[in-house]
Order: sequence, then structure tokens, then C-alpha cells
Amino acid sequence: MEGIIYTPKGMAREYSPYALNIYNGCDHNCKYCYVKTMPFRKQVLNSEIEPRKDILVKLEKQLKKNEINEQVLLCFTGDAYCKADVKHETTREILKILLKYNVPIAILSKGGKRILRDLDLFKKFDKIKVGSTLTLTKNTDSLIYEPGASLPKERMETLKALHDEGIKTWVSFEPVIDTKQTIEILDITKDYVDQYKVGKMNHQKSNIDWKTFGNEISKKLIEYGNEFYIKKDLYRYMTIKLPEKYIDQDYLVLREAITETKETAQILQPALF
Repeated sequence: MEGIIYTPKGMAREYSPYALNIYNGCDHNCKYCYVKTMPFRKQVLNSEIEPRKDILVKLEKQLKKNEINEQVLLCFTGDAYCKADVKHETTREILKILLKYNVPIAILSKGGKRILRDLDLFKKFDKIKVGSTLTLTKNTDSLIYEPGASLPKERMETLKALHDEGIKTWVSFEPVIDTKQTIEILDITKDYVDQYKVGKMNHQKSNIDWKTFGNEISKKLIEYGNEFYIKKDLYRYMTIKLPEKYIDQDYLVLREAITETKETAQILQPALF
């Protein structure tokens, strides 16, 4: 599908069958941002970030013409709750249109507490999950790699607040910058994050032992009983073999996932590890 809502390709497809990008850029200025590596992508100054031209009209037109019953992700090439959204508030208007047409959505943002502004709308959706990319626990590291994003603690507090309000929560562990900090985030958030997607570092060189990391975090996730998906670029390094659902790209996006209980994990453990 092409339009305001489009079909992602390649590794992006492992996140969602559909996506929608609201703004023409992002003011989080993450050092690892893959969008900056796209040769055809014009770099936009923070002061020039604004909603894509006629996005509300075009979205309404598309949804009148096409019924969409599968998940739409906000956003891939930006952030629905970047700082510019405080001024424009376009994300809220987008949500109103998506809600009107009963479109299932997933939100991935490093905007922290800005996300909570739209909690009232989240509660009206039949199918929604709201999440954050979490990479680091130390503020000093986060300010180096993601200087414009909310700090890690704020992102985690926001996820807990959403979970306490009955909103399904999820986390993207991608990119993985420091494996110890990633594991620490899992230990901190496991009781209020429903789903995890785990990848690796792409577009930049890394000395991380991906086999060890992939094996370790998969064991922990099964032990904790959270829903999770291991991206293909990480799974190919791993030596343990996971059940199909943990490596099926549609596991967390197209159908209701069944969370492994700790009892089931204990039964699976001999076969896996």
C-alpha cells in the first residue's frame, strides 16, 4: 500500500505491516539515527520540523477509500511525540482520524511524558500499544547518543504510567549500544512492559558479541514470561533455537500474542538451553 499509510519494506517490516510518518523530521538528534544514512533523505533543521503537507486531509481521504484492519505504526522516520509536536499537536489530530476509522495502531516514541497528553484517546482504541525505544540507563550516555530525547528514566516512568492505565506497552531494544545497560532495562521494566522487540546495532560498527547477548536476553525474556520477538539480524548470530513465534515477524503485530507463563518456560527450558 502506498499513501500516507504505507507498507514498510525490509527490516522495517519486522515492526509493523503498515506505518505512518507524521513529521518531516525529528528533533531528538539521535547519533545512531538510520534516517540520516538515507542518501535521498533531506536533513531538516529542528526549527523547520513541521507536519507533512496536507497530512490530515490525505489520511482521511485514504481511509475513506481503504479499510485498514492491521496495525499501523507511528512512526518510522521520525517521532510522533518529538518536541515539534508540542507546538503543532498534529499527532493528536492523526489519532482522532485513526480512531474514527477503527485502525489498530502502535506508537513508538522517545518523547517521554509528552506521550501522556493523549492518554484519553489511547483508551478509546480497540487495539493499541504504546512503546518506547530504550537503549541506555545512564543519563550521561543517553545525552551523548540521544541528546534531544527524554531521559531513560522518564521514558520508563511513562511506560509504567501507561501500563497502570491499562494501555498495552512495548519496548524496542534497537539499537543495542551497551548490552549490560539493555539487560538492566529489561530487569527494571519487566513488570510493566508487555512486549519487547530485540535487535542489534545497525548502520554503525560495534564490538558487541551478538551471540552471547542474543542468547542471554532470550533466556531472560522467557524466564520473565514477557511477549517478545527477536529480529532476524540478531537471531542469525544466536546458537539457541527459539520456538517459531519468537522469530515470526507477525507475532506481535497481526494477532493477539499468548504470553508464555513461567511454568511453560520451565517446560521449554531443557529444549531451548
